[in-house]
Amino acid sequence: LFAFTLVCAGVLIVRKTMPDAPRSFKTPLVPFVPIAGIITCLVMMLFLPADTWIRLVLWMLIGLDIYVCYGIKHSKLEHMQKHRSGQTTLDMIGITLSVLCVITGLWHQQTVGWSESKVLLIISFVFAFTHLAFYLYRLGKQFTGLTRS
Repeated sequence: LFAFTLVCAGVLIVRKTMPDAPRSFKTPLVPFVPIAGIITCLVMMLFLPADTWIRLVLWMLIGLDIYVCYGIKHSKLEHMQKHRSGQTTLDMIGITLSVLCVITGLWHQQTVGWSESKVLLIISFVFAFTHLAFYLYRLGKQFTGLTRS
């Protein structure tokens, strides 16, 4: 549902920012259909259980890790530059997702009860705190590098 929400938002953005770009498919009734798709998906997402939100946040963190650790280094854009544009934004997204991981873990445990199994809570905390340390380290390294140069 989240991916489809992003696709619908992407249709709106591309139609607005690049109106003359060639399109391999046509979306009828723009902007009504993309906006209706976004609203429908977001409303359906509101009713998902907490453990589904934990999985969403964890997979988003894993995807961000792959992009940060592999994708940026092998990108042909801004090749051989020490500081790349958007690095701070990526680190802030990682920190935000780490905080969301803690929140969703606590929300899930509150939903199922504190006497129930705490496996998802522990997993979410371990992921959150290791990623928080990783992205804070990257952010700190970036800012200390900027102040030295």
